[in-house]
Amino acid sequence: MYWPSFFHTTKQTKQNKQGQFKPTHRGSHAKCCRNSLVRPPSLLGLFFVLAIAAYGCGGSPAASLKPNPFSSSPTGSTPASSAPGSSAPGSSSPGAPPTSISSSPSVNLLNLGSAGFGGDDTNVIQSAVNTTAANGQVLRIPAGNYNISPISFPDNSKVMLDSGVTITANSGFGPLDKMLNIKSQNVTIAGAGATSVIFKMRKSEYAAEHASDGSEYRHCLDIEGASNVTVSGISCNQSGGDGLYIGNGVQGQPSQNVTVTDSIFDQNFRQGFSLISGQHVFVYRCNFTNTSGTLPEAGIDIEPNEPTGRVADVHIEDSFSTGNAGSGIILSFWKLDGTSQAVDITILRHHTSSNRLSGYDADNNDVSSNAQGKTLIQDSYSENDGDYGAFGHWWEANGPTLIFQNLTITNPHQNGPDPTYGDSAAVALNRGGGGTMPLGNIQFQGVNIAITNGKVDRYFNFEDGSNKGVEKMIFKPGNLSGAAQTPPNGLLQAVGYNTVDQ
Repeated sequence: MYWPSFFHTTKQTKQNKQGQFKPTHRGSHAKCCRNSLVRPPSLLGLFFVLAIAAYGCGGSPAASLKPNPFSSSPTGSTPASSAPGSSAPGSSSPGAPPTSISSSPSVNLLNLGSAGFGGDDTNVIQSAVNTTAANGQVLRIPAGNYNISPISFPDNSKVMLDSGVTITANSGFGPLDKMLNIKSQNVTIAGAGATSVIFKMRKSEYAAEHASDGSEYRHCLDIEGASNVTVSGISCNQSGGDGLYIGNGVQGQPSQNVTVTDSIFDQNFRQGFSLISGQHVFVYRCNFTNTSGTLPEAGIDIEPNEPTGRVADVHIEDSFSTGNAGSGIILSFWKLDGTSQAVDITILRHHTSSNRLSGYDADNNDVSSNAQGKTLIQDSYSENDGDYGAFGHWWEANGPTLIFQNLTITNPHQNGPDPTYGDSAAVALNRGGGGTMPLGNIQFQGVNIAITNGKVDRYFNFEDGSNKGVEKMIFKPGNLSGAAQTPPNGLLQAVGYNTVDQ
């Protein structure tokens, strides 16, 4: 089902609709044209490769313009991507993957209790995690099928999972129960590989609950107010909420120093990944796929709950958002304001593909003192997404800068023109009535757009239906082909231009 209500024609409607998403987070164009607004148009390497192969699951998205194909298997068989050029935490240059515990001495779960025989293994696994963490040991979970209710990881937990581990949620999770709970510090969960270490919940059961009580918080991997957390080589699938959730702790502190690599988050109910409040967050070579159930159904949603929420020093690299019922990536800063810590997000070599809505979808707050900072999306892709390749709706010019650098868009608007604005440009900035601040502060630097599906009229359209103006916009094209109503390349406030540089 298409969700046209996701886009908002007035700010009040926008807030009402987004309130539904996360209760606890939360005209005609002139014919005159101008051609331009401002100006026309080694051995160490071998070791690195082997190390990545040991953690990742094939594929090389950074080397290709097109995402690798995904399966939609409920068992989590979607392959996680391993790409050259991936970076170490805190760096945009190539680096080694996170430190592994796979070579450390470990204690076998089955030496601490009987598990994996079809019964409820919660108590055995929880006791084993507690004991090994207290003793400074690594807990090893051998191949097998296990069943658990919610598990919590105390400080200093180290868990290694062998290939062939499947851990399934027991029936009866309550509306606020999460499968894997991390509210502590110094936690490492290291799986042998995302296609062979699978945490699986009971989405169909939770969907039935949601229909009666609106619950959407049964997350698979829940990290709240934690610090120094590393997760790698797992799948977290079929939750009743988010595959991965990173947010505040009970004292309001953000999660800090969190690294998630080489993992899959497939067929979750609300989001593949929600980032609500985090600082020093690193997500590398992960897949966020086939989300569906309740809005916004995105691959990744970066959306603070309140002005104190942090999204600072956030790095998402070499990852995929594919086949989601919403957008590939949502940047939603409408709860931030001038009192908020500056936004600092870098997204590199990201692929969105075949999402029902836009590849990249951004909005911020309509206030006189807005949040500041920057989001950079670089060397990334949108292919065959249902709506825009990249879309700023209600993105006010006095808020954070949004930069798309070397973005490649192929055949957006698979579902036809946007249902709210009736627009079929490849990239857009738009809103209806009710806004109080000018729109703008988005840069499209070197955008490449290829259209062969006949569903795109222009390459860009920047227009404010609230008549407050459009400011600080840049559109500098790279290679453009196939739009139906060019030249000019696009429209700024219903006037045609080939380039924009305000």
